[in-house]
Amino acid sequence: MPERVVVGTRGSKLALAQTAKVVEKLKEKGYEVEIKIIKSTGDIMKDKPLYEFKGSGAFVRTLEHALLRREIDIAVHSYKDIPSNMLEGVIVSAVLERDSPCDAFIARDGSTLDEIKPNAVIGTSSLRRRAQLSLYRPDLKFENIRGNVDTRLRKLSEGLCDAIVLAEAGLIRLGLDVEYQRLPIEKFVPPANQGIIAVQTRKGEEVLVSFMNHKDTWLEAEVERAVMKELGIGCAIPAGIYAECKSKVRLIVQIIRDGKELRVDEELSKTNAVEEAKEIAKNLKGELGLKRSL
Repeated sequence: MPERVVVGTRGSKLALAQTAKVVEKLKEKGYEVEIKIIKSTGDIMKDKPLYEFKGSGAFVRTLEHALLRREIDIAVHSYKDIPSNMLEGVIVSAVLERDSPCDAFIARDGSTLDEIKPNAVIGTSSLRRRAQLSLYRPDLKFENIRGNVDTRLRKLSEGLCDAIVLAEAGLIRLGLDVEYQRLPIEKFVPPANQGIIAVQTRKGEEVLVSFMNHKDTWLEAEVERAVMKELGIGCAIPAGIYAECKSKVRLIVQIIRDGKELRVDEELSKTNAVEEAKEIAKNLKGELGLKRSL
């Protein structure tokens, strides 16, 4: 009999689409798979902006607890939802190859960001997206919108706002036929780990999924998380952190405070990228005075 693996996930269409990618790899390896849907705090409290959640991991903690209680063997997440302080005994054991890290701008009338009417209302609960869009178009207004992709698209079509911004990776994974503008990474730096699917296990059980780990994506994720952890920031500070692994690792960090942008764009060596990223983050932290102000 093949070994049975219970995979935990949130119940949204996007979460299930992401989980399907992991399940496919497990089945190819010969495992028998059961999917268990678990509701998280972030799913239940949908009217609250993410940056207002105390602690962090609004979409993650419930699944981590299920792992520790051995109700599930694997938890599948969007990596950007996983806080740097995971529960003791839980570990990210693999990441799949990264999909697009970019944001997608979707206007109700099909306009691009440059074309959309003055004082247009943009639906987003992300402080990063608000800060980046305000820097580019100071006239824009914002409306707090949360919910899954379908919910946000519905609110857009109902006229609650003139445009919304979503992760392009989510649109691709769901196979949605939506007209959108891909926002350039140089101006709209993604949050750490956007576009990456992460697989958690209990510590000591990494071998269960390590076969599916994508090495370049793993390095990108580690570099981005090293910066995020060193800066000590979450959703409450507008920050884009993006690493791209080729012959070297390009690191872009964009922090916006009080309408001003602080930016780093450097190349790191693949062999020492994480440590180099930490040093860059330490320098940024001093420049921002984060230790004092946060």
